[in-house]
Amino acid sequence: MIEIRPIETVLKKIFLIILLVFSLSGFCQVKRIGTPNILNYPKSVYKAGTQNWNIAQDLNGFMYFANNDGLLRFDGLTWELFRVSNTPPVRSVCVDKSGTIYVGMDNDFGIFDTEEPGGPVFKSLRDKIPEDIEETDIIWKIYDTQYGIVFQTPQYIFIYRDEKIQVIRPKKAFSYSFYVNNRLFFHEPDVGLFELINGFVNKVPWADELVDTEILSIVSFYENQLLIGTAHKGWFEYKRGKLEIWDTPANRQIEKDILFNAVKLQGNNLAIGSILNGVIVVNSDGMILQHLNRSKGLQNNTVLSLYNDHSGNLWLGLDNGVDFVELNSPLSYISGAEGISTGYCSVVYKNTLYLGTNQGLFARPFSINAYNENQKFSLVPGTEGQVWSLNVIEGQLICGHHLGAFIIDGYKAKRISYEAGGWTFRRLVNDKQYMIGGDYTGFSVYKLVGGEWQFQDKVKGFSESSRFLTQDKDGNFWVSHGSKGIFRVRLNELKDSAVDVKRYGVGEGLPSDDMNILLSIGDSWFISTIDGIYTYDAGSDRFVRDVELNEMFDFEGRLKFVTVDNQGSIWYIAESGVGVLYKNEDQSYTSIVTPFKQLTNSLVREWEFLYVLDNDNVFIATESGFAHYSSRVVTSIDIPFKSYITKVEIPYQDTAIYVTGEAQRNEFPFKRNAFRFHFAAPFYQNPEQLEFSYFLENYSEDWSMWSGDNYRDLTNLPENEYVFRVKARNSFDQLSAKAEFSFIIKPPWYRSRYAFYFYVLVVFLFGIGIAWFIQLRFNKTKQKERKKHQKELRKKEQEFQKQAILADKEIIRLKNEKLEAEKLSLDKELANQTLNIVNKNKFLMKVNQELRKIGEETNDSSVKSKMVILKKRIDKEIDDQQQNKIFESYFEEVHADFFQRLNKKFPQLSPKDLRLCAYIRMNMSTKEIATLSNITDRGAEISRYRLRKKMGISREINLSTFLLNV
Repeated sequence: MIEIRPIETVLKKIFLIILLVFSLSGFCQVKRIGTPNILNYPKSVYKAGTQNWNIAQDLNGFMYFANNDGLLRFDGLTWELFRVSNTPPVRSVCVDKSGTIYVGMDNDFGIFDTEEPGGPVFKSLRDKIPEDIEETDIIWKIYDTQYGIVFQTPQYIFIYRDEKIQVIRPKKAFSYSFYVNNRLFFHEPDVGLFELINGFVNKVPWADELVDTEILSIVSFYENQLLIGTAHKGWFEYKRGKLEIWDTPANRQIEKDILFNAVKLQGNNLAIGSILNGVIVVNSDGMILQHLNRSKGLQNNTVLSLYNDHSGNLWLGLDNGVDFVELNSPLSYISGAEGISTGYCSVVYKNTLYLGTNQGLFARPFSINAYNENQKFSLVPGTEGQVWSLNVIEGQLICGHHLGAFIIDGYKAKRISYEAGGWTFRRLVNDKQYMIGGDYTGFSVYKLVGGEWQFQDKVKGFSESSRFLTQDKDGNFWVSHGSKGIFRVRLNELKDSAVDVKRYGVGEGLPSDDMNILLSIGDSWFISTIDGIYTYDAGSDRFVRDVELNEMFDFEGRLKFVTVDNQGSIWYIAESGVGVLYKNEDQSYTSIVTPFKQLTNSLVREWEFLYVLDNDNVFIATESGFAHYSSRVVTSIDIPFKSYITKVEIPYQDTAIYVTGEAQRNEFPFKRNAFRFHFAAPFYQNPEQLEFSYFLENYSEDWSMWSGDNYRDLTNLPENEYVFRVKARNSFDQLSAKAEFSFIIKPPWYRSRYAFYFYVLVVFLFGIGIAWFIQLRFNKTKQKERKKHQKELRKKEQEFQKQAILADKEIIRLKNEKLEAEKLSLDKELANQTLNIVNKNKFLMKVNQELRKIGEETNDSSVKSKMVILKKRIDKEIDDQQQNKIFESYFEEVHADFFQRLNKKFPQLSPKDLRLCAYIRMNMSTKEIATLSNITDRGAEISRYRLRKKMGISREINLSTFLLNV
């Protein structure tokens, strides 16, 4: 029995498979064959301005576009336009490492806050710039750098960090700025290229030869290397200290197309946007891998902005519209852009790729190691019309055509049969000189003559359409017919007539007479039916269900096409899609279907076809041409993604709640409750295949069926606590993380908690009503007594309270009186002490004067000497400092905080001024103050005048009264 490993093992094995088969050089490789899948989003879809100047992606995966009409947000299915300010054109957008979104406009810039419940709001940072800057000019570039968030205008560079903005001004004007390899550059035409290093602006010396040209882009493939794109001189490369022209095909192409911008891609590739001819994708050697323009599927050839998203795919902001380029995909497409219509068959023969279509056979040179995109497909003359098959038999390419059969040699076709409808061709098992061709009306016989196939005759006796044809080891031919069953045909020895024809259908073991397909794997053949795979049992001459093959192809629906590659892997197309059973070293098989999911709805129904040249070149026929698959291009299909509930609309309130990351308590009334939940899952590959399922906790029994709708309406919910959950499934069958929104529907008033309490109360009252009525008189009497008693108690209580209040007031009054008496006593004591000092000083001063007179009148030197000593003692008694200390100590006891209040209110006062204030506050006269201060009365008056001036008090204000109120 053949072992088939479960499909769940694909994600675990896929990288191991590729590593075993291919070299690491294939990772992150941009395909050269075909055109990547391009999704166009015109103005009519996103409903905003034509031009899109800048692109960014937030941490949740949402895409943001700086548009002429505002800021556009895209989640893969829904576009939303935010008018962030009164200045509609948004010129730049950037998301920093923390997820904060910054936007720049004409004369304004700031933060776009998406975490507000009322919806995203713009918070300007203009108030943080210096006052001398009246206008900020247009913010063309925003970068998240090591220095902070950099906003660049022609006139300024603003660096926002820690709620502050640093300004860098140009000598003339900035054209563009660039942030590459953690280095911030800005360019001034005719001045030079500058770099910000450790907060200082430094001119870049090696860029002096570019001073007279406009630098439009600076990118880097690796550290210590820079690519500088200019407006008129092409690309330059700076490495190892030298600046040289980047002499590559990419440079020569972009010189013609006129450079506008560039962005580094994953896998050391570069996307370069032009003004005239779309975008080119190049590798680090400057070789062009892809050239995408309007003829290849873009909406416009002028690329205003480029962005490489988290999945490695490319977004283009065009002069008119937005395009998504699926670079990070193993699938590319050969279609109308290259003149190819609906595909039916293909083959690589003698280094030429042949594609059979409904319009004819097309060819172009093909090489496994090189692929020249400039070489175009050419229609092989004479093959115009429907091509059905291409088979290489005996070294010759046979083309089955609506008009017959052709031998193809290079770009020439030689017709060898006029029998209409060359379905397929099979070389005879037991006679290699002959070949049988199945056509619209049976068999045709071909013979190898002189090394070339020639038509011999039409087989007589069998005229059924023979699209699916094979020959068994006994020489019998088997044909499956779409509506008549299976036929076994035996030819005569001359091979010109059918001698035995037998039809097999339901009676011979098949589940149906129609929808049967004959397929082959190597030398064995089988029938794919509506009930699985059946094989022929010669012993019973019947068809039986093949257990082993049905286990191998374990999927729903019929198998439509199958082929085996050189490594023994089985490639197939079924009604469920395209897949491959990869043959492992242990001879088991691993099923791989995920990379082909996006082809499900694009195959030619009932005419499915797949051609395997090698694992790097698989061609699959589609309705619009051919898909090319390369396993060298590895994309991570199991990258986790999330679902988001973006907003909840409440129609009857004419409002909406924007769901943020913070926990919200949402309560809604029962009446007319209705909600529309909008949800998204940012996943941009095959968004049309994105599906959602929801679950409403406390309401739903199970998750809903998968649906492509990204909203859900809920109405008339009963009162309860709910949690609305949603999940998504992408085209690779990966499930997203769930999103949820909790809310409460409050009950109607008649079912509210308070209403319930009221109902209980009514029942309770009704139950005791009769007893209450019988005892009414008794209760009334008892109630009167109780009220009377309570009234008396309240009266006594009020009296007690009044007495307590009066007692408290009396205590406070007595305390105040006591304090007032103590203060009065101290004041009196202080005044008496002060007067005693004044009188003592007066007396001592008189004694001093008398002693001075006596000293002047006597001539006795001993007496004079003693009088001098006595005079000094008296002067010591009249010591101002000692008096001041005594006075201040007494004064501080009575008025402890007077000096503190005075110092606090008038800090300019000197200690002498403070002492004077104390004297005045005690209502001392000028003479008493003069005596205490040991100065004249005139000096005391001057001191009072100076004190008024220091304290700013006019003469109309009484100084003593003023100081008493301090």
